[in-house]
Amino acid sequence: MEERTKRSLKTVMIGIYGNAVLAVFKILLGIISGSIALISDGIDTTMDVAKSILVYQGIRVAGLPPDVDHPYGHGRAETIVANIIGISVIFAGLIIVQESFIDLGHHDVIATLMIAGASISIVGKFFLSYYMFKMGKKFSNQAVIADAKDYMSDVFASVAVLVGGILVMVTGMTIFDPIASIAVAVLIVLMGIDVLKTGLPELMEKRDPAMTALIEEIVKKQEYVFNPHLIRVRKLGSYYIVDMHVEVPGKMRLEHVHSIMTSIEDEIKKRLPEVKEVTIHAEPIGRGEDKWPDIKE
Repeated sequence: MEERTKRSLKTVMIGIYGNAVLAVFKILLGIISGSIALISDGIDTTMDVAKSILVYQGIRVAGLPPDVDHPYGHGRAETIVANIIGISVIFAGLIIVQESFIDLGHHDVIATLMIAGASISIVGKFFLSYYMFKMGKKFSNQAVIADAKDYMSDVFASVAVLVGGILVMVTGMTIFDPIASIAVAVLIVLMGIDVLKTGLPELMEKRDPAMTALIEEIVKKQEYVFNPHLIRVRKLGSYYIVDMHVEVPGKMRLEHVHSIMTSIEDEIKKRLPEVKEVTIHAEPIGRGEDKWPDIKE
């Protein structure tokens, strides 16, 4: 198993253990304090544990080498998992909104426990999110980054719980507890949408103008190569696969054409290390009607 996959799996496992501890802590404290907001926050963290297990499996599958049935590898598994996380986060947020409205101001709350639970959650989630985001960026792993963004939404969610607890303590009005829970849910939904905004374009193989322009620039600098077109860039997890068409003199020897195409491929991989494969279809200039003489090396 390559180093990137090992480190990514270790990162996710740390997140799973950290979230499991925080989830149990917040739910128990939420039950004792009577805080629906803290319980909602704890339930969301419990879902994080389940989602992180899914991320773990996605990264493990993405790290498998290409095979007969998957000649391009399994990298897209990370993208699929990232989108599943986004959808599940939005769903969780909507459920919390519903439950918060049902319970609006119908219970007593121990504000001090609510504040204590939220404060500990903020610190724990912030460090987990920062660590995972840093590692996700380092290894260009969208699934880990999506998990990190979800964790950061929990930080803001816990801040909402903290503010709700302070307002309950200051005013004595318990309605601020379910209001805080609704705020938690809104933040969760927004973060889920943010994850999908990154994951869906990748799943739909949306064109990357910057990368396409750079590849075109590299090709145009090659001698005897013209009109790079149909440049397509496919992202599969942490790596890219590129294919394109170019034009070369129709009478150029095959050996020379092969040498130039190899040079283009090497230069693209040098300038863009995340590109794993490059396929180039060479065509004669003007459909073979060019007047170029036989070119020898």
